[in-house]
Amino acid sequence: MENSIPTQQELSGYFFNRCTPEVGHKIEQWFLAHGKSQEARELLFSLWEELEETTTISPEETEQAFIRFKEQLLLDNEPEENESESWASRLLFRVQRIAAILILPLILVSGYLFYQSQKEANMVWIEKSTPYGDIKRITLPDKTTVWLNAGSTIIYPEEFIGNTRQIFFTGEGHFTVARNKEKPFIIKSHESSIEVLGTQFNLKSYSNDNRIDITLLDGSVAFYYPRKTDGENRCNMVPGEQIQYNRTTHELEKSRFILSDYSSWKDGKYYFKNETLADIAKQLERNFNVNIVIKNDSLKNIPYHMAFVNNETLDDILQAMNLDGYLTIKRDGKIIEIY
Repeated sequence: MENSIPTQQELSGYFFNRCTPEVGHKIEQWFLAHGKSQEARELLFSLWEELEETTTISPEETEQAFIRFKEQLLLDNEPEENESESWASRLLFRVQRIAAILILPLILVSGYLFYQSQKEANMVWIEKSTPYGDIKRITLPDKTTVWLNAGSTIIYPEEFIGNTRQIFFTGEGHFTVARNKEKPFIIKSHESSIEVLGTQFNLKSYSNDNRIDITLLDGSVAFYYPRKTDGENRCNMVPGEQIQYNRTTHELEKSRFILSDYSSWKDGKYYFKNETLADIAKQLERNFNVNIVIKNDSLKNIPYHMAFVNNETLDDILQAMNLDGYLTIKRDGKIIEIY
């Protein structure tokens, strides 16, 4: 499904932030593989035509949608001097239809499309990814350290230039951010962003998950996320707070935890607090590099409250989740069926 060409309706829903995370992931993955193709340009052109022909969308809604679209798909750079007009202004003011198919080739990297030819002359971008079944520790140019959980990707500059330290991230990471009051650290992750000065926190924001989780251990964090209509909300966090943001409903929940009791996946520990079987399956797939198929849809929303803190194996975890014998679990190598 992810390799099939997105429909015009799906692309329009993505543009106006009215699609499911699954459809958004499909569009992002398709552009990753086909971003330079004629089909990709025709899709963009179809979106252009829809915006020109519709009479039900206000200029304000179009502008807000484009801001979201740009944050989801584009690295927020200004055009080169030899381009007198940005794609944004062409789109918003509809100067000419042909601009949509003359747009520079787009390349999708971990959920973001970059204008490669519009990078600053001295800006070199580095991409680090972690395969399923592995974790990785990296150090950024400002001495910030990041633990990447399985299936995560981080994109950062070789050197932080300007007034901010901006990176792009998808997946799950444990951040210890170097303090610099003059240069805030900003993480762009899908439609949201996190701003910090110097702190330690855990961010979980996979492209195929419906939820973004942040757990703050030290310092302070400001989380920016879309409103249900237009614009964005801001949520300030203090140590010992967790937030869960639903990417579909745009609803946010905040809770407290005991700092002294906190430990995480980077220490080989797993905590499932009111997590559904479907969500747990996704996490186990990433961390143990397996494929879990839940064959009975009625099982997917079963909630679990469990903790694994003694370096349990995957089989140990599956066995503990089925102590009551309610599930039937069959494993053949890396393929696990639950029904």
